[in-house]
Amino acid sequence: VELRMEPISQNQDNNFSTWEALVEDYLNEEKKNHRATTVRDLQLRLYRFLVCFKQKPIPRDSETLFKRFYDLHLVNMPSGGQGRRRNVGDIRAFLKWAVEEKGAPDRWFPINTKAASKYIGVVPKGQKKRGTTPISTRDLELLLESLERDEEHGMRAICILSAVYGIRVSEIAHMEIKDGVVEVTTLKQNAKNMENSQVSTRIVEPLNLPNLPNEGQRIVSLLESKKLKFPPLINRAIEKANDEKGYKIIGEVFAKKLNRYWYWKQLKIDNPDYVVYSMRHSFAWRGSMEVKPAIPYRVLSSLMGHDLQTHLKYYGGWSKEEENKNAMQLANQSINGQLTQANNF
Repeated sequence: VELRMEPISQNQDNNFSTWEALVEDYLNEEKKNHRATTVRDLQLRLYRFLVCFKQKPIPRDSETLFKRFYDLHLVNMPSGGQGRRRNVGDIRAFLKWAVEEKGAPDRWFPINTKAASKYIGVVPKGQKKRGTTPISTRDLELLLESLERDEEHGMRAICILSAVYGIRVSEIAHMEIKDGVVEVTTLKQNAKNMENSQVSTRIVEPLNLPNLPNEGQRIVSLLESKKLKFPPLINRAIEKANDEKGYKIIGEVFAKKLNRYWYWKQLKIDNPDYVVYSMRHSFAWRGSMEVKPAIPYRVLSSLMGHDLQTHLKYYGGWSKEEENKNAMQLANQSINGQLTQANNF
């Protein structure tokens, strides 16, 4: 079925475009600015857009289009969730481009933010938006013990780099170790930082586990000496990854391998929200909520490779009244100790 629309230029008779052609042009332009996985997700959403025109009555403007899009694709997605937000956002962006850049009729200009919010919905009352659950210190130590026992040394090393050093799994692709110092290139890519030609690197430091003191340094030493290597499957993913295709493939391959590991499966029975990123999140959790004194957010955000605002957005909500009380008690004890020392002089 050819999905035709009005002439894209009123000055050229019989010059018709199709929605398929516009979608293809749009994707070709987006490939220049986004990694392959992002374009792949966008391609799926635009395919859903095209499906809307294959049922009668055919949408005739953006309002009727979004009603159809909701009925076909959004209704079964969680209200207020990221799925709805990304679908609605991408279709609005595409329609805006079609009207402003390609001369599509004005009636296809996307619905406004208020109208779009109807289709996104809100999180039901009593349900909170949940971020990634950090793996508990106990579960992490047991996982590492199991990997060691099963001689999964390469997988264990990646777990430690993520949980003890707080790096993204994809960042092992551009990790350099010299004299025990670990430097990584921040590889998190989005539309904003892909336009920035400057390469961002950072030195990371270990936040070791209570029952595995100095384990981070030991693993880094073994990696530097080449006595410890990543699994072949991970190394092949690293070889395939690059700035054009993105580095997400490394995390995806690691996740598939970890999800097949028996003890990880066991942990997920009681903790179904555990994902690979739970290990990196545990670095932030332990740093701010478990160690005494707590590591300042500013330091944690720098070590993890994002700004303070991003850190507070994802990790700042962990504080609880009892934990706040304990933190203030420690602070006051420190002050009282300083006063006692001063009085002794």
